[in-house]
Amino acid sequence: MPDYAVFDIETTGVQLHADSIVEIAVVHVDDGGRITGSWDTLLRPAAGVGPTYIHGITDAMVQDAPSFADVAAHLHTLFAGRVAVAHNLPSFDGRFLAAHFAWSGIAAAEVKQGVCTLKQARRHLPLASHKLGDCCAYLDIDLTDAHQALDDTLATARLLGHFIGRSIDLGGAIVPAQTRVPPPGTPIDQAFHPRRG
Repeated sequence: MPDYAVFDIETTGVQLHADSIVEIAVVHVDDGGRITGSWDTLLRPAAGVGPTYIHGITDAMVQDAPSFADVAAHLHTLFAGRVAVAHNLPSFDGRFLAAHFAWSGIAAAEVKQGVCTLKQARRHLPLASHKLGDCCAYLDIDLTDAHQALDDTLATARLLGHFIGRSIDLGGAIVPAQTRVPPPGTPIDQAFHPRRG
């Protein structure tokens, strides 16, 4: 069974070519459903940060943050050899992430072909609404700061753990490693600019 790279993004809007990722978090989950690591970073978009009232990110917060292209190669190493997971993967998170990788010269279509916890929730949780917050409330999973990438990702990782614990066949394509790798001596943690220092 594969390990997983669970992720969530905050964006400047919902139009793929007009809008940008302004925050991303990645949480590693092993094949038993245990969280084994987490990373997150704010990203400096080409234009403004978009709806601060939703994600809480201001232009001042991203002033010193890297662009997506600055961290793309490092970020891809967090997905390589794992199945990508997000809540609403094919329609939003995976679509944005695959496009941003492609714009940075990295082919990573597999991030759209992983596991969608929204899809799994619709299949397996008897709820009227399957938004992340509703799923978490039903399963007593902590989600304190919705629309902050790391908090949403940790909650999604625990939701994934719920499905793994019930031996549900999740499937999903594994993201291959790239031939282009980050230069030596530049650990991924140093490249990132988390919301909370």
